[in-house]
Amino acid sequence: MNLPSFQFLQLLQPPSTTVSSPKLDLIALTWEHITDRYLQRIESNRILVGRVRSIRLLAVHDAIQSVIDPGNGYIYKEISNGSTIEASFAAIVQASHDILATIFDDASDQADLADLLEESLSLIGNAEEKAAGTVSGARSAATYSAAFATLLKPSASPARRSTTTRTSPSLAVANRLFSATEWRRSA
Repeated sequence: MNLPSFQFLQLLQPPSTTVSSPKLDLIALTWEHITDRYLQRIESNRILVGRVRSIRLLAVHDAIQSVIDPGNGYIYKEISNGSTIEASFAAIVQASHDILATIFDDASDQADLADLLEESLSLIGNAEEKAAGTVSGARSAATYSAAFATLLKPSASPARRSTTTRTSPSLAVANRLFSATEWRRSA
């Protein structure tokens, strides 16, 4: 499976990052597109979709922070051995992959995600920074997966509110009084 084309990614408005880098913005958009494609398959469970999307974004945020601004993540606060855009790039890719891989654990999904991961990481030339970013991304994703493991488990059906209406005792009494008085409209 090929990643979205450069022309496709130019049509989208890149999110602003702390570090100004078109390459970093494009890889973030690419993995956002990959995430959307996978989450469409479980869109009937809106609660799970929202949780996965949020947890992935937080894991990516903390992975990037470990590289460019160490110690300022939300949950994952380790300091990365990398310090360049390439390390941030690898951290985004690895964290996104790992969060999606915890949800989509079918063999074909795992193979597809592994191919996308390999293809994305092959775009990074600096091997040391790639390795450092990959470690940061994997650790950030593992931290978030462990912290929110119960929220990332798909349930048999999405949670729904009860359709039965409950009335408070005082409202029930008022309803009985209102119907007993037989209000009539006068002309």
